[in-house]
Amino acid sequence: MSDLPITAQSREYPPTDISCWEYFLRNTAQYGEYNVFCHAGMDHKKSEFVSDVEGLAAFFYRELGIKEQDVFTIFMPTNAESIITFLALNKIGVIVNFVHPLLPPENVEDILDFTGSKGIMLLDRFAPKYAPMLKKRGLPIILCSPKEYALADKTACPIDPEALRSVQSGSVNVYEYPSVLRRYAGERVNSIPEGKNLLAAYMNGGGATGKSKTIKLSNLAFNHVVWGLGASNIAVKNVGYDTELCAMPFFHAFGLCAGGLVALNKGARVIFISKFDPAQFIELMKQNHVVEFNGVPNMYKKLIAMPEFDDPALGNIVVMYSGGDFVSPTLLEKIYAVMRKNGSNAEFCAGYGLTECCAVNAVNPLWANKPGTIGKALQGLRIEIWDENNNAVPTGEVGQIAITGPTLMQGYLTKNGPVDSGIYRDAFGTRWVLTGDLGKIDEDGYVTFIGRQKRVIIISGYNVYPVDIEQLVDDLPFVRESCAVQGYLDDKPIVRLFVVLKKEGDEEEYRRRITELITDNLSVFSIPKDIRFIDEIPRTNLQKVDFMKLSQFSPEDKI
Repeated sequence: MSDLPITAQSREYPPTDISCWEYFLRNTAQYGEYNVFCHAGMDHKKSEFVSDVEGLAAFFYRELGIKEQDVFTIFMPTNAESIITFLALNKIGVIVNFVHPLLPPENVEDILDFTGSKGIMLLDRFAPKYAPMLKKRGLPIILCSPKEYALADKTACPIDPEALRSVQSGSVNVYEYPSVLRRYAGERVNSIPEGKNLLAAYMNGGGATGKSKTIKLSNLAFNHVVWGLGASNIAVKNVGYDTELCAMPFFHAFGLCAGGLVALNKGARVIFISKFDPAQFIELMKQNHVVEFNGVPNMYKKLIAMPEFDDPALGNIVVMYSGGDFVSPTLLEKIYAVMRKNGSNAEFCAGYGLTECCAVNAVNPLWANKPGTIGKALQGLRIEIWDENNNAVPTGEVGQIAITGPTLMQGYLTKNGPVDSGIYRDAFGTRWVLTGDLGKIDEDGYVTFIGRQKRVIIISGYNVYPVDIEQLVDDLPFVRESCAVQGYLDDKPIVRLFVVLKKEGDEEEYRRRITELITDNLSVFSIPKDIRFIDEIPRTNLQKVDFMKLSQFSPEDKI
């Protein structure tokens, strides 16, 4: 363990013309040997981590012949193998195509074809289900086991024999991750000489619409987020000892960048969690010196609902980050109450971003947190609020959030369309991403998220913001959570409200109280014409509320 105090100024260098891998090496060179990550109670040192990355890079380059700006697919949950493989491929300039590990075979096949992937990596337990598709594609396959980094000798970890047999054939090259590490131990190949503008990853985003878009992100975009977040956070003081729990998925830029890469670059001891489970999360928090973690509001809701979360181990927490969705004042109050009770002065810092801009574009600094906002633009970025004609509106007025800066995507991957599809260029040629989200900026530069532009409910020409309704209703003692969407009744737009109750009760009385509360506090247009009580709010694969699904229901539908 190192006693080296880390400051925002000394921890990360400004991003230059290098790859994510070289940026990690530069940022951590001063720390020497330390524990980079822990899996199943076993710590793994930086020298081992570097050796695994170097060996895998040599394997990809020499044995598979994968070259600069080729594409390779990682079809894995959040784990050490995923981040090590990403960095190995990044070292030699390969574009890593991250795919949600639970997509059905036909979707994975489409993505492999669309991206032109030269190979795929997956867990052995996934192999039998995907074997027919994989053998048809004829791509090199790397199989991993969840036990690898839990063993003293990871290179001897056996791959499930049935999984191995399921994908083996005369025309398919199947490689076992442990044996590759063993064969290429100590091997090295040269890094790409320049990496700033080279693509580092494809992120396949679908959101609530289910219409997938493949987003092209460069090394500079990732490195700039790492640098920007490094200047907003000084949680890690003891390198390789202060721990960060990384539970966000790597197939989303928020998990890969704000979770995995940021934690690695600042010298945290990282614990990768393949699937978020509140009970496991709490147990890991109790067993380790956890100072920081990232999540989406639904994860924090689940943690707060667990009595075991109220534990003295919270006293170690310095900062919690949240993105991906709105954080209600009620949830925020509950989080601060349990933190303060256990002796932590931790800040709960909300942020904001789009995958099209590498997932983190605004964040509340740890030392200047303004609850209720999504923070200030990350250093080097510019956020403006625009009207419908793409002109900036005055301070404090609501409009569409527009973002420009080095984290912007290079565009969507298209077969025949323009390479910068999804990018707006202003009169000066500056590239912007129009987020489709509504917000406002105050005099100090803090952004307040108002709602999704597509979620705005227009009734008789009046804008109804669902978040205003949800904030009110969620404060009622019998409500667990709520979601307001636009519906239709007799072909006229209405507010439809879905409510999850804490316990069963008189639903007619609940409807009366909800309606009365909204009537007393909001405009007449905000009063729901249809209030539904459901067991849970549906969510997308990224645990965001599935607004589109809820919007599709009509009054006669049963849920």
